[in-house]
Amino acid sequence: MRVVLAVVVAAVAAIVAACSSDRPSRPAAAAGDDATAAAPVAGDAAAALPRWSTAPDLGAAIARIVTDDVRAVGFGELHARTDRAAGVRSALSRFTDDVLPVLGDRLSDLVLETWLFDRDCGEQAATATTRVEATMRRPASTKSELGVLVERARAAGVQPHVMRLSCDDWTRIAPPPPPGATTAPDVDYEVLLGVITRELGRIAAEAIAYRDGHGATRRLVATYGGALHNDLYPIEGIADWSFAAGLDAAAGGHYLEVDLYVPEYAEVDDLTRGEAWFPLLAEAGADHVLVIERGPRSYVIVLPRSRP
Repeated sequence: MRVVLAVVVAAVAAIVAACSSDRPSRPAAAAGDDATAAAPVAGDAAAALPRWSTAPDLGAAIARIVTDDVRAVGFGELHARTDRAAGVRSALSRFTDDVLPVLGDRLSDLVLETWLFDRDCGEQAATATTRVEATMRRPASTKSELGVLVERARAAGVQPHVMRLSCDDWTRIAPPPPPGATTAPDVDYEVLLGVITRELGRIAAEAIAYRDGHGATRRLVATYGGALHNDLYPIEGIADWSFAAGLDAAAGGHYLEVDLYVPEYAEVDDLTRGEAWFPLLAEAGADHVLVIERGPRSYVIVLPRSRP
């Protein structure tokens, strides 16, 4: 059976942009003794910022927040796109180089926001993939970066997983032209987002159950995709596109959300501008990462700048 690997996009800005101004407040991070850097923001603005600190690199940040009691981690990213800053190192490549080695001896399974489609579904699946990719403006390098991640994961003894979409899924995502019509309806991105959410959550929960049932010594399960589906505190109105609640239940309340943000992308992203931590992007630099605690078990890590 032949399958074709296709990169999937997690967030569709046209669907969620209207929600950015209505983003609810996340639960406040509990006060603690951790050292917190002082932001150059005065008065009430500084008081409103979430708790944050710096780490020398991404690996050190992950080692700090992914503690031994964490059972599942949902990693999210702000996707690289051809209309975003060029010459910037992607979150995906940094995850491969800096995160995987830190988690490698604990990590059993890595669920990726990538799909396999079956040729038994006919040309509908291939056509749907082409239509989706044409609108999402992903750089060609993303596919090769995913391939490197899969190879590194396997070499580290981690089982990678990808989503498998049914023929019915493809028909709903990208309906064929009606009889007698020459053009097909638009891609249904709401259906696409729902299918991605379903598959990422399902595979990760099944991986937890499998490792528990077989007494595995490695018990950490991770997902990697867009910074929408992993959200513990989703924007009102799109909670159905987050698998976090279900995976948290499967993990016995030991789920952690970690979003990796490239600062050059975040600074020009309309949705990110609505986040309470957005002013902290001014603190991003080339020689450190920012670790921002948005709420209990919910972190943003602002990656090093690729440019001075």
